[in-house]
Amino acid sequence: MVGGGVNGAYRSIQNQSGHSSVSGSKKQFDGQGRFGYFVINDLALGALGTVSHTSVKMDGANANPTTHILVGPFARYFLNNGIFGEASYGIGIQNVSDSQKRDLSEARAGIGYSLFLNPKVAIEPAILFTYYKEKNPASPGHHYTEIGPSLNLGLQVYLFRERSLNK
Repeated sequence: MVGGGVNGAYRSIQNQSGHSSVSGSKKQFDGQGRFGYFVINDLALGALGTVSHTSVKMDGANANPTTHILVGPFARYFLNNGIFGEASYGIGIQNVSDSQKRDLSEARAGIGYSLFLNPKVAIEPAILFTYYKEKNPASPGHHYTEIGPSLNLGLQVYLFRERSLNK
């Protein structure tokens, strides 16, 4: 399977630094590319790449928009009715304008549905639950986490595999 998707999310966030904590909200838009292989019937394993653009508002103040890239594995299992479950994990590095490097990790899991337009091409809406974490190696006590749902709309092409339109 080869394809990609777009995500949109609005999440509440908390930034913890030592004993102080700041709350806020985040708008995020992601573009994803996916390449997978069916290792057994209805189970696909592969690689997923994500480019994210975010806009953050912390305690009423807007922060500069940022963009980062994550890569990692994914697994997807299909039921016979077109519903699938998917889990992925990505890691990445973000270089911020103040020359600080941040280590990134993200885990996602959720369910979706493959709406086949023909035996090889499907539109795939999904709802995913996301856990995202940034660590600043220069400040060991500083980390940033967010957790929440996101909506995904994907387009997948299933190469070398005939699928029934009734699934």
